[in-house]
Amino acid sequence: MANFYSEAKKVKKIRKQQNVVIESLDQSLTGITHIDNKVVFVPGALPNETVTIQLVQEQKTYAKAKLSSVEQKSELRIAPDCEHFDVCGGCQVQYLTNTDQLSFKEDALKHRFSFAASQEQWQQAIESKPWGYRRRARIGVNVEKNKELRVGFRQQSSNDIINIKQCRVLATPFESIFSPLYTLIDSLDAREKIGHVEVIATPTNNVALFRTLVKLSEEDKQQIDTFAKTHKLSALIENNDGDVLPVLPNDGVTLSYPMDSYNIEFEPGNFIQVNSDVNSKMVTRAIDWLDLQSTDKVLDLFCGVGNFSLAIAKRSQLVVGVEGVKTMAEQATKNAKLSNITNAEFYHSNLAEPLSEQQWFGSKLRKKVDKILLDPARDGALEICRQLSQLQPSKIVYVSCDPASLERDSKVIIEQGYRLEKICAMDMFPQTTHVESMALFVKAAKKVKRVKKRLL
Repeated sequence: MANFYSEAKKVKKIRKQQNVVIESLDQSLTGITHIDNKVVFVPGALPNETVTIQLVQEQKTYAKAKLSSVEQKSELRIAPDCEHFDVCGGCQVQYLTNTDQLSFKEDALKHRFSFAASQEQWQQAIESKPWGYRRRARIGVNVEKNKELRVGFRQQSSNDIINIKQCRVLATPFESIFSPLYTLIDSLDAREKIGHVEVIATPTNNVALFRTLVKLSEEDKQQIDTFAKTHKLSALIENNDGDVLPVLPNDGVTLSYPMDSYNIEFEPGNFIQVNSDVNSKMVTRAIDWLDLQSTDKVLDLFCGVGNFSLAIAKRSQLVVGVEGVKTMAEQATKNAKLSNITNAEFYHSNLAEPLSEQQWFGSKLRKKVDKILLDPARDGALEICRQLSQLQPSKIVYVSCDPASLERDSKVIIEQGYRLEKICAMDMFPQTTHVESMALFVKAAKKVKRVKKRLL
């Protein structure tokens, strides 16, 4: 049979710059339009706006564009409050009120979870104040090739640090720390050897942690100490070995925050939620959804330093906390002792491993686990979710910082005989595209088949 040459069909290229109408927002609050049946993503654009875009990337099925100008504005668009908004990558959606930001985030979540949640399952979102909510942040420091010092945050879509004068999302006293911090670092002998400065605000201590690449001179230490005292801060140094030390001897500091009726201590390297108000509301709601009884045995998986654990212990017979970071599991144990809690046990363990290999999965828990709380990192908790049928809790509360991993893990949980009972959004990071969520799963009436085989 003869073969005849046929020219391959060319993919039509989109003109690099043109006017379009934005149709909707995706789940990261990015504007979406279509050109020649190809989806085009336009960050910073709102539905029903007519905008001029500049194409920056084109693939076979989609394209990405830069917003050049807004020709016809949405009635929802407002002027950003921050002078650095157009260049700083810290915030992405200041052109919306906080109420509208949360509304779009909820809509995106509802669309993603339409497979399991009807309107009845959705609970009121946990809201946040729009500004001054962030109690912890890492301020970048860099000296350019031309010796120019930069102190601030990374630029949008770049690793370059831009100088910042103020940041309204930071908690007092750090919202206006940037100019004084710039002056301090610019005067140090180790000016080019400061990697970043982490700031942490707590009710009892406000801390500035200087990451240094070299040992500081005594003169530099004195300058940092004077800066700290002037701004009513405690100054700490983190060296190349990861050791955190006071700038001057005998200047140690204890970091803690209140939760429920307890005080939770943490080290600078420990993870804590950055939004203290939302964190407190989140713990209260999780406790309510678990409906704890005095006879309950509860697993707190990915427990951190005991953020949920201590409040759970107060209302249950036993709580077993499991954490993948050893230092945080040790800190959780310490926090329980400081609070005189005797019905809490904490373990350092890799939760991706089979239950049969877990040290905590012993005689106290094998026969009965009443309830589970999950609070994993962005990657989620897929491996442990696959094994929940071995534990058969009556209720599972899943706290998520990534909608995609929660969607994936929810399907696994539901397949094992649970139903999604409640779900809500949590506005942990106003002015950004990030959204957290919490879901309650309840065991269905039908008995779950126990899975005994090794799961990896």
